[in-house]
This record gives sequence, structure tokens and C-alpha cells, in this order.
Amino acid sequence: MSSEEELELLLWLDIQAGDYDRAYAALTRLLTVVEEPVARGRLETALGIMLQRAGLTADARESYSRALALIGESEADRAFALAMASMASALVGELDVARAEADEAAALGESAGALFAVGQAHVTLTIVHLGRSRPHEALAAAERAVAVDAEGPGQAEFLSTAHVMKGMALAELDRLEEAYAAIDLGIAMAQEQGDTGQLAWYHASLALLHFVHGSWEEARAAAGAALDHATRTGALVATGLAAGIAACVEAYRGNTSSARELITRGTSSRPGQFGGLGGEWVALATAATADDADDRFAALCDAWFRLRGVPYQLAWKVAAHPLIVAALDRGDVALAEAVERRVAEGAARAGDVASARATALVCRGSLLGSRDLLEEGVALLRTSGRPLALGYACREAGHLAHAAGDTTRAVELLNEAADVFHALGATTWSASVTRDLIAATVSPAAAPSQSEAWSRLTGAERRVAELVIEGKTNRQIAAELGLSPRTVQSQLASASERLGVGSRVQLAALLAQ
Repeated sequence: MSSEEELELLLWLDIQAGDYDRAYAALTRLLTVVEEPVARGRLETALGIMLQRAGLTADARESYSRALALIGESEADRAFALAMASMASALVGELDVARAEADEAAALGESAGALFAVGQAHVTLTIVHLGRSRPHEALAAAERAVAVDAEGPGQAEFLSTAHVMKGMALAELDRLEEAYAAIDLGIAMAQEQGDTGQLAWYHASLALLHFVHGSWEEARAAAGAALDHATRTGALVATGLAAGIAACVEAYRGNTSSARELITRGTSSRPGQFGGLGGEWVALATAATADDADDRFAALCDAWFRLRGVPYQLAWKVAAHPLIVAALDRGDVALAEAVERRVAEGAARAGDVASARATALVCRGSLLGSRDLLEEGVALLRTSGRPLALGYACREAGHLAHAAGDTTRAVELLNEAADVFHALGATTWSASVTRDLIAATVSPAAAPSQSEAWSRLTGAERRVAELVIEGKTNRQIAAELGLSPRTVQSQLASASERLGVGSRVQLAALLAQ
């Protein structure tokens, strides 16, 4: 073995161990002295991996392109470069490109006996299927990845990643205990083999699962471990997700100062305005710390937009319902309808997954002001292990029950929401639901009947309310009545105050009952 070949081997071992400073030092020397094209292609692949883990995914994709051009027809090396490139494509939301690259990598890897590339390709396909809300196919791809028996340096790393992605697929299928076991196995495997280059990402994935499942203390601890490891190794690709999850925990618990520090950390780690993994969670934390409704709405829109490339990762089941409610409160029916359509499509693709069906039901229930749909969604959420989404859906169902004059059911739903938020330690939401309970029970009288409600409104308020029930936005109402949007909003606020309701949806539900 030549000195360059020995140094290249050490380079790969350093990458797997997360010693990126030493790996970079070896890489720069090798790229200076190595001239043979295929060998230089392998080195460009190594550079792509390091850039990707630093969060510079666009730069990584350029490096992979150079690698493939240099490697040419060398099957094993091309399979490896394509497998790694496919991961980068998936992470930036280029799912069709990622699928094509992964399929080619798997075929070449099988032909050349490059099983590492085969396993890595199936890991990418797991991400592709998750991004398209096909969790059953994602689990099948992950199972194929963990079944690959590849020998040699790096095998523990791709197997660790395969187990972690299997955990993500199981989580999307609501098989949460199995998901924990899969991720824990991936972390243990990496630690035992010394292949710790991706531990920051593994811990961030575990934090995400804990957050969704309502284990917020564990989520905060796992996010902290991810941030610490990212700082030590330079694997900054995990920082956005880890900081975003930690910030969400702090924000929902009312620790605004701590949350904003974490938001800053998560934001500063992202490579560009719309780049970086975990940006949707940073945006959700930003919404939770917002001082006014406009800022909160903007942050929720930002979170949803950041899911455009891989729209059906776990965050869609957290972000969609609050965004629809906020859009309806502002009269932005078009946005609410667009989000609901995408949710319905994702739920249809997922098939029999309770959390996906529940998300679609509560989103449509809020869009239509349907108590039945919301309550059906609430019932499913009780079985899916997603307490934050359950608490929010109970609160919205309680609002509609109160608006319809069903005080008994409203109090039942709001009490359930309060219990959920209390168990989570979500103090900001607990306080909000407490105010809702007071509003629902402050008077023994039932909500006004439909005819009485209409009679309480002024003529101008009635004209605006009629168009709200038709689903028109404030801008559309203003154009039809010859008013300014600000005047429309003012009349809606006045009508809501007269009738004792707290949102546009509640107003419409009361007047259309």
C-alpha cells in the first residue's frame, strides 16, 4: 500500500469517527498530490460528505458532480458516489433526482459487489418515501438497508443510519416504541464501532421523536446531546433540527428567552434563507415565541414553506392544523384550503395511519367549521401518541362546541386539552385553555340561538358575517361591499365581541348552526 493509499484509508476512518479537522487536513494534501482520475473522484466524494455534514448541501452536490465526472465507468466507485449524492439530493427536497440516483447506485452496487453503496441507496429511498408520505414503502426500504451485510470500513456507519431511518419510518406509522428501539440501536451501534461521525444527527432524530411523542424532558436532553456533538465535530447539519426541537420545548413551556437563544443558534447554522435541515422546527419555535398574531402567522407560513421539498416528514402533523386555524382567523381562506388539500393528499397516501388520518380530519373540520370531523380526528389522535396535536385539536373542537351553545361538551374538550398541556408542561397553552374554560363557563346561560345571534349584530356586521359564512376572505368581502379590508376586520372583531366568540371560525359556526 502506497503512502497515498494509506492516507486515504485514514481519511475515511477519520470521517467515520467524526474527526473532520484531521480528515480535512488529509484530504487537502491528497487532492494536491493525487492525479489519477478515479482516485481524485473518491476524494471529491469524501469532500462532498464532509460538506454535507457541515450543512453545506449545495456545495456537497457540486463536489459529488465532480466526483462522478472523474470516476467515469468505475462501477464500485461510481455506485458509492451516486449513493452519497442521492442522500444530498433527498435532503434538499429533490426527491425525483434522489430516487434516480439511488436506483442507479443500488444497481451498480449489486453488480460490483459494493454493498455499502447498496445499503446507502436504500437509506436514501427511505427518505424519499417518507417525503412522499408513503411510510409503508419507507419501512420496506429501511428493512432492506439494515439487511445489507457489508464488510469493511464504514459498514457500521451506514447500518447505524439505516436503523435511525427505520425508526423515522416506524414513527410515521405510529409504531413509536419500535421507533425508539430502532434509533437507540443505531446510536449504540455507532458508539460501539467508533463510527460516530453522524451521532449529532442521530441524537437530533431521537429528540424529534421524543418531542412528537410528548416526552419533552427526553427531547431536550437528546437535542442537547446533538448540539454538543455538532459543536465538537463540526457536523453542523444537525444543528438546525436539534436547536429547533429544543427551542420548541422552551417556547411551549414559556421560557421565551431561552427559546430565542436557541432559535438564533438554529437560524445561524442554516446555509441560506431556505436551506438547512430542521428549519421548519426553528420556524415553529419562532411562532410559539411571537409577540403578536401577525408575527405568529408569518412564522407558521415559514414552517410550512420549509416543508415544500419533503412535505410529509413528521412536522406536517404538527404545523398544518395551527396554520389553517390562523389563516381562517385572518380571513385567508385560500391559504387554509391549500394547506388542507396537501394534508388530505398526504393522509390518502399514508393509508391506514391513524395520525395522518387524524391530521386530515381536524384540518378539514376547522376549515369547514365541522364539529363532527374535529371530534372524529380527536378520537384518532388519542390513539396515535401525539399529545401536542391532540391538545390543540381538543381546544379547537371545544371552541366550536362553545360557539354552538353546547357548553357541556365544550368544557369536556377544553378540560381534556388542559390536561394534555399540563402533562406536557406547555404552560403557554395551559394558560390559554384556562382562559377558554373561563369564557365557556362564566355565564350559566347557553350561547345565543342562531336567530338571537343575528339580532345582536348591526346591519353592517350582518353583511360582513354573511360573506364570512360563504368562506370569503377579508379582501374579497371588502371588494364586494366597497369597504377597506381594515374596516372589514374591525366589523368582524366587533361582531365576535358581541357574540362572545374568539375566532372567525367560531363566529361562522354560531351564525350558521
